[in-house]
Order: sequence, then C-alpha cells, then structure tokens
Amino acid sequence: MRITLLILAILLCVPAAFSQPAADISAMIDKGDLDAAAARIEAVLKTRPNDLPTLTQKARLLVIKKQYAETETLANRIITRDPKNKIALNARGVAKRDGKKDFTGALSDFDKALAVDPEYPQASFNRAITLYNGKLGQKSEALDALSYAIEINPENATARAMRGRLFNQFGRYKLALVDLNKALSLNNGLPVYADRAYAQLLMYAAGERSVLQTAVSDAEAALRINPSDATALAIRSLIKPGSAADAEKAFQIDPNNYLTRMALGYFKRSNKDFVGAFDEFEAAYKIVPNSTWAADDLFIAAGQAKDTYPKAAAAYRELFARRITRQRERVELLKLAVEDDQWDYEAYDKLEKAWENLLEMIEKASDRTKRTSDGKLILKEVAEYDVERKASRNYWYDLHAKNPKNVCVGYFKYGFLDLDANGSYSESNKKSDSFKLSYLKGELANYDGKNGAECAARVALNISGLHNLFYSTSVYDPALAKQFAERSKQIKADLMNDPNTIDGAGSTAEESLNNIAYWKAQDDAWKKDLERMKQSGTSSDGSSGSGRRSGVDPAMERAATAAYERIHPQIERLSEQIISAAGKVQSGGSLSFTYRGTRQRITNLQRQMVDIYYKFIEVHGPNLPDSLARHLKSDVSRAGNLRNDYSTGEAYVAGGACSNGWNGYGC
Repeated sequence: MRITLLILAILLCVPAAFSQPAADISAMIDKGDLDAAAARIEAVLKTRPNDLPTLTQKARLLVIKKQYAETETLANRIITRDPKNKIALNARGVAKRDGKKDFTGALSDFDKALAVDPEYPQASFNRAITLYNGKLGQKSEALDALSYAIEINPENATARAMRGRLFNQFGRYKLALVDLNKALSLNNGLPVYADRAYAQLLMYAAGERSVLQTAVSDAEAALRINPSDATALAIRSLIKPGSAADAEKAFQIDPNNYLTRMALGYFKRSNKDFVGAFDEFEAAYKIVPNSTWAADDLFIAAGQAKDTYPKAAAAYRELFARRITRQRERVELLKLAVEDDQWDYEAYDKLEKAWENLLEMIEKASDRTKRTSDGKLILKEVAEYDVERKASRNYWYDLHAKNPKNVCVGYFKYGFLDLDANGSYSESNKKSDSFKLSYLKGELANYDGKNGAECAARVALNISGLHNLFYSTSVYDPALAKQFAERSKQIKADLMNDPNTIDGAGSTAEESLNNIAYWKAQDDAWKKDLERMKQSGTSSDGSSGSGRRSGVDPAMERAATAAYERIHPQIERLSEQIISAAGKVQSGGSLSFTYRGTRQRITNLQRQMVDIYYKFIEVHGPNLPDSLARHLKSDVSRAGNLRNDYSTGEAYVAGGACSNGWNGYGC
C-alpha cells in the first residue's frame, strides 16, 4: 500500500515539474528578458521537444521578435494539438496581420482566442488594432473594440492613445483629450502629442479658450520628437499666423493632411491671395467633407474670390444654397423644440437666432443690399427674403395670440413690435419708448412666479433698460430703472450673461445696476452744469470759442460745450471698451472667427455709442464749436467704424462698403 501511494505521489508531481519551466519563461518574457527566455526555451526543448507549454511560450517569443513566418508555423502545430490554446491563437493572429497583412484571417484568430477567454487582454487589444489598422467594418466597431480592451485593462496606454485618435476622427475632442491625457500619464514616451494638440486646436475653434497654450506646447513637444510631423507643423502654423515655412514644410511632407491645406489657405488669405486660398480650402474640404471648420472656411474663401474666379463663384452659390436649406430645416426643428417646452428660454432664443441667421443668409446670397461707389445704400426686392421675414414676424404674433399669458412668448415677440404686417421696418413703424414700456410691463404682469423665470427676469431687465434711457424724457426714471433691475435679480439671481444687450440695459442685474448708477451720475452732473451756466452765463472752461461757428447764439454754444464735456467721457469710455474687445478678437489670429460672443459685444457697444452720439448731435450739433464737433466725430468713427476680418483676425477701420466680417456702424 505504501509503495502504491509513493508511485502516485511521484506521478502527480511530474506535471508540476514539467510545467514549471513554462512559468519561468513567461515571467522572463513579461520582464523583457528575451535572450534569457530564449536560452531557457532551447534548454527545455532539448529534453522535451514536444512540451506544449514551452512551445506556447516560444510562439510568444517569436511573435515579439517579429519572426512572423516561424510564429505561424509553430502556432499551427500547437493549435492542431490544442485548438483552444488562446496564446497560440493570439500569436498566429498577430503573425497573419503584421506578417501577411491578412487582417481578416487575423481577426478570426483573435475572435477564437476570445471565445476561449472573453477577458484575454492581449487578444482583445489585438482585435481592436486589427479592426483599426485593417479598416474592417465601421470605425464604430474599432471604437467598441478599443473600449472593450480598455475595460479589461484600464492601464493599456496604447489602447488609450488609439481610442483618443479615433475620438478625434469622430469629432469628439473632449473625449479624445481624456484618453490622450491618460495615455501620456501612463507612458509619456508615446508619440501622441500631435494628436493631443489637434484635439485642443479643434476645442479652441469651438470656443474652449483655455486649451490654446497647451495646444502650442504639445505641438512643440511633437516636433521635438519628430521635426517632420506634418500635423504638428500645420497646427503650429495655424496657431501662429504667418508661419509660412511650417505650412509649406507640412505640405511637402503630407499633402493629403487637411490641416496642411488649411494652414496654407490661411497664409494665402493673409497675403490677399484669395484665389489661392480658395484652392487650398477646397482641397481641405475634399479630404474632410464632414468638417464644419473646413466647410466654413471654404465658404468664406469662395465669397472672397467669387468676383475674379468663376470656380469660386459657382462654389459660393452652391454652398450658400446648401446652407440656406440646412438653416431652414434647423428653424423647423427648433419650432418643434419650442412646442415641446413652451417655458424654455433657451429653446426660444435658439429659434429666434436661427431665423435671424436664415434671413441674413438669404440677404447675402441674393446681394439684397449694395452700396454705390459714393456710399449710397441700394436695396433690391428679393421675394424669398420678404416671404421669410413676414413668416418670422407672423410666427411670433400667432404664438402670442395662442399663448397671451406666456411671458416667454411675450418676451420674444417684443423684438418684432416695430415690424408691420409684412415684416417690414421703417421709422414710421417704430413704436415709442412709452409703448414698448407699457407692453413689457404687461408681459411681466403675466409671470406666475414659477414658469418662465428666465424670460421674466429678462423682461424686467429690458424695462430697467428703457427707464435708463437718459436721453428719453418720456421714460427716463433712474429710480424705476433700479427697481426693475432689482426685480430681475429677485426673479433669477443667477441670470447668465446675454450678449444681446438692449438700450442701456446691462446683460445681468448687477451690470444693469452699475449702468444705472453711472448714467444717473452723468445726467445729474450734466443738469447741474447746465443750470450753473444758465445762471452765470459762462462755460465751464471758457474755451467755447475754439473753432467757433458764425451766427451761433453764445448761450447756446456754451450749453453745447457743457453738454460736450459730459458726453465726451462717455463716448471715450465706450470707445475704449470697443477697441479693447476688438484687440481680444484680433489676438485669435486665424481662429478669430470663434470669438462670437465678443463680436456681439462689440456690435452692442457700437450701437450704444452711436445712439448717444446722434442724440447729442441732434440737440447740440448746430451750436457746437467745429473743433469739438470734429474731435467727437473722430472718436466715434475710430471705434464705430472698427471691424474685424473673420479669417485673418485683422482689425482695421472700414474705408468703404461693408463686406465680410462683422461691421461697424460707419463702414
């Protein structure tokens, strides 16, 4: 009996003894000690040439050394003996993929390995790589495979990097950035700095200002690793306008990289080579036809080159027609959103802006407005524009008729009060400030304390703004302006900035209260100074005779000069804000087109400044000394005519008819 037990113990120990070398070899391979692993494999196979575990580790070693033919031969032997050997199946898949470029055969082997062990990390990762590099099926399948590989092994830096690149291709740049950051935290030697710079560049183009400096740093890091990285060169050229050498070098390296064509397009546009810029942006658009960025710049380039380049003119018409169709579809979708939630301020706001954009597109596409060489504005009849304009006006009136107690509907109808039944505006249609005030107060009274708080707060803010019109004797009342600003704050204290500032109202309750205090102080000082002059019969500095006009009553001239002393600081204050904002836009260079909010702020500030100027001139212009009149006009022109080219970031004073880019009031 004892002999039998001893023999059994020996037999049970044999497999353990035989399997031990395979475990040692696996540990050596995992540590990267390949020469030691190879020596150990040869030593074991001399005495046990058919040892399956050792042969399996040899297949692993061969594939790591990229000896693909030998790997496939050995893997076939192993799989014949053990069809469920996941290591051999994985090794044979790699050999087929990287040795023969047989992506389909490789995918089959990885699938078989995962059928044996669904959580086998090497096979899941290799399957993802095969789908990605072999371009098998849809990109979404490769994305799913990479996600599965990362789920099995979250520390797989290469899988993270590849998924980050794929997210970039899908336009999901924030998700790409998450993966690329994680990949570099796991292995900062991975060559993905250009990929991360690309994600940040496109995020910046979409309005994420904070990532720009990191994009610059990553582009530089990518170029330190590989000075011939076309993507990094193109990104550096785009971020640092005027870097023609980078753009040209990127093109020589990879003419099919759309970023290189974009960079060349910006460079040529900055040199006023609009035909050349169009060709570059067209080439970029053909490479990435789904890129909104490329499409937008192609459209701008076509508009700039259309007068001298028939190909650009044809593209401009086609692109404009597509844009109008898409925008009209967007308007219809946004109508449904309003119907779905009739208290949602954002839904109304998006619809109104979409309709405004549609009208602007139709106007530009049809050249509805033109200026003659002497600056005279000419309007031509455009049936499509008139129909759409009337439809937009009627929509808000009809919606208000259906929902007379909805404060949101009332708020958005407000912008159409000055239009007649045909959607047309003229001075004869303009409602008085008193009429508008009465309308808004009626709409605010409809607020039930629950629904439409965002809209009600903005109605209160508009009422405050109307009461703060210091030049309007019929409605100006600082106390009521303050009261309704406080009311707005009470309804919604966290009201976010609204770029569409109206007639002296701030974009938030706090800003509105500050404006009220400022303009009241100015108005009080103005009134005191005028009263003092009436009593003393003198101007504040005795300099009213500078550039004096003949036939002007001295008392009226003194009053005009005193008024100038109050208006001039206001004009200068607004002018400085406009120029500062324009400088911010200009700092964006070739990506300045993304500063939409700042551009809107500039337009609103210009509107406010020009309104103040013309109200002042209407009252005091005929009696103001010429030198003061010229100086004030110069200040207004300096900022009122300022505009910014969408594509180059170049800020300048318009010297003629308005064209592309945002336009000042005097262009």
